[in-house]
Amino acid sequence: MIVRFFLFYLLVFLYAEELKRPSFISFEIKKDSINVILKNPVLGNTFLKITNHKTKKEQFLDFKKPDTLTILTFPLSKTDTISIIKNYSFNLYYGPSNLSSYDTLYNYNLPFLKGKRYKVLQGQNTNFTHKGNFSKYAIDFKMNIGQTVCAIRDGLVIHVKENSGKGGNNKKFFNDANYILVAHSDGTYSQYVHLKKDGAIVSKGDFVKKGQPIGYSGNTGMSTEPHLHFGVFKPTKTGFYSIPFILNAIPSSQYKKGKFANNQ
Repeated sequence: MIVRFFLFYLLVFLYAEELKRPSFISFEIKKDSINVILKNPVLGNTFLKITNHKTKKEQFLDFKKPDTLTILTFPLSKTDTISIIKNYSFNLYYGPSNLSSYDTLYNYNLPFLKGKRYKVLQGQNTNFTHKGNFSKYAIDFKMNIGQTVCAIRDGLVIHVKENSGKGGNNKKFFNDANYILVAHSDGTYSQYVHLKKDGAIVSKGDFVKKGQPIGYSGNTGMSTEPHLHFGVFKPTKTGFYSIPFILNAIPSSQYKKGKFANNQ
């Protein structure tokens, strides 16, 4: 009975440790070594942050395209895969790890069709959801479900999520938002969020032009009502940071709640 309990506990422990391994990391035992393999599926610029929890040292590896390669090698006699997962963390981020500058004067398009006007539902730096490093410079436009969303700048579509039909004014829906993420030539990114289920009309790997229709608005994810949430990011060593931008020749900070934006 004790042996069975021990084996059960051991299996649970090993399974729990395996769950900590990111999906893009695998192991290969070759002769007397354990190789840590990165399989990077992301289009465009990405970087891997490797943290050694014992020494507190960090290492950054940059990539310009999807790739599979060995990133670390350990003697098999001195460690095992569980110890590696315990002692190291692996975080994969969009963008270059050392973006020093980007085009702060670029004039972005409004994210909807010519001839349309929409009301600002939430502006920047609010006490609601547009706060913190990731969202403080985002803008929400009140848009009924099914309205056409357009690219605000040329770029490469690097991620599309459109399989969710869930949404509501609750944090439990946060990860249920459908969205499109686009990479731009200066190293920045734009994101279009809360799209309806199956509401993307572009795919990963597509190159989109400024003003091109890319999807349809919705109410998925953590959302109080149908709207489009969008923003512009710069990559940093700790992930995306929301940045201010120029939208239709107007500083994004001037898009206040209740005002209308006209795409003439």
